[in-house]
Amino acid sequence: MNIVITTTPIRPVPTAYPPFGSMAVICALRRAGFDPYFYDIDGLRPPFEEVEAFVRERRPDVIGISAVVSTAYAYVKRLVAAVRKASPRTKIVVGGNLAASSEILLRLAGVDVCVIGEGEVAAVQLMQTLEDMKDGPLDRRSLAGVMGIAFLDAAGEMVFTGYETRVPPAEVFRPDWELLEKRSRISNYFVDPMTRAEFIRDPRSAQPHRQGKKVATLITAKGCVARCTFCHRWDKGYRPIPPDQIVAHIELLKKRYDVGYVMFTDENFGSDRRHVLELLEKLKPLDILWTVGGVRVRSMNLEVLKKMREAGCVSVFYGMETGSPRILEVMEKKATLQDNLNAAKWTREAGLFTIYQMILGMPGEDSSSVQETIEFLKTVTQDAFESPRSVMSINYIQALPGTPVYECARQMGLIGRTLLEEEAYLLHISNVDAADDTRMLNFTDEDYLTVRSWRRRIVLEVMRHYHEHNRTRTPSFASFLWRLATRNIKKTADHYSVDAEKIREAAIEEYGKGGYFNLQRDLAYDSIVAYFWPLRGLILSAWLLQDEFRRLPLSEFLGHLADWVRARLRPRRAPGRGESLRILMARTAPPAATKTEEAMKPLREGR
Repeated sequence: MNIVITTTPIRPVPTAYPPFGSMAVICALRRAGFDPYFYDIDGLRPPFEEVEAFVRERRPDVIGISAVVSTAYAYVKRLVAAVRKASPRTKIVVGGNLAASSEILLRLAGVDVCVIGEGEVAAVQLMQTLEDMKDGPLDRRSLAGVMGIAFLDAAGEMVFTGYETRVPPAEVFRPDWELLEKRSRISNYFVDPMTRAEFIRDPRSAQPHRQGKKVATLITAKGCVARCTFCHRWDKGYRPIPPDQIVAHIELLKKRYDVGYVMFTDENFGSDRRHVLELLEKLKPLDILWTVGGVRVRSMNLEVLKKMREAGCVSVFYGMETGSPRILEVMEKKATLQDNLNAAKWTREAGLFTIYQMILGMPGEDSSSVQETIEFLKTVTQDAFESPRSVMSINYIQALPGTPVYECARQMGLIGRTLLEEEAYLLHISNVDAADDTRMLNFTDEDYLTVRSWRRRIVLEVMRHYHEHNRTRTPSFASFLWRLATRNIKKTADHYSVDAEKIREAAIEEYGKGGYFNLQRDLAYDSIVAYFWPLRGLILSAWLLQDEFRRLPLSEFLGHLADWVRARLRPRRAPGRGESLRILMARTAPPAATKTEEAMKPLREGR
């Protein structure tokens, strides 16, 4: 059978993260006797005309589209339309996180089948079933026997067949790198580590034997022990990969691609203490430098962090998200403010780098919870090696399908309850990463402009505290005017002498690619803190209003401005109590009224 597996553009530019999901599905299909063709649109970034020509020439029996992010909806719909036109008999399957919007994909985008959850087992069973109907219409009775899929039955109602069995830990991660050599751009995935600030700032990177080595992206486990209410997950539970298997894979990459650095991008590295300690002992002899993302604050202590440093770790990135105990409850982080403070303290004491990643605008957020986040960030950044602007990444919440946040948006009418309204929202957030907050929804009781001001307020107050705490020398006002006159006002922070040699511009630019970190680079922050602090309120308001006036239609801007004025005339509400948004949505969600709504319920709830 002629099968094509294709990716979709995940972010505005290709990143170093390999298409592990597509690779796993292809390997599973090959073991089952199929020979799928891999078309890595995300890695290759061909013009759409070239994609259309590929479909016309290939005319696959089945095309499987991997949409790992919900912001890929516009591209997926366009791709499905192109396939329908160029090859009408092709069966179209969509998997990945976007499949949380299965009803929209099936009814409005023209998809035949959605794969829900892990695709390795479901894909094999689905292809075996589709093989019997490749020249004819869908046999919906046969599809009903395949676990892990969603489709429309003969009556037009959506059917979800339930989750397929999970893949065992030892089979979770067996990527075929030759596949990327043949069908993608392998240079995307083995890159220069000196574009990452954590590797640049670690003195071990300067050792002669590390020069010219590449960095690879890997995982040590699959799944997560938590269910944050803003995060969509298909994978239930946490499955660490056997350490010997991880080490063997790194040794292969060292020999084949000259890898000397690794980025472990788990959802929560180290949640299994015995597993991580065994892994650390086996990583030591490899003499690699590595970084980890997606670490839970409760998974770490000072002893483990020191062992990580000894084994080559240079940085740890946590999902701290907020400094407000109340919002931690809303997020269902299963961690306390003290857990966040401990992780920050221990990471610094272990000599590891981190960036404090915050999320603003959750339901229940208000000025008091934002102030709690400010106080938290003051505490954890005051002894940082560089200005807080280089170690704070602050994004506004993004409502993604399959999360309580998304269901909250539906209940509040911010997205709408009809399929067309939901689709309009998915189109609105398409091709947008988390760092682009211009598509944010206001879940709070505060007015829109106040919410939009929170990030700038946080950055200013935390920076001011940092420089007062460290008694940083302020350059003369004349030097500031010179930089302004020579148009250097936008360049990265060397305004304070303490910043000058601590971080490189190229590294901060690299952090911004792909939306992973949202570091505030505008020198205006330094200038306000240094010279115009008494006027910060006026400057912040003028700055915000100017940006929003330029960005928004006039009627929308004036509406927000009127709300901003009214908000200052009404009394402030007392903060609500902290409660898991998942529990709140389960209590207030209307009962399913149709077979389709019942089928969509587990997809909307996540796993």
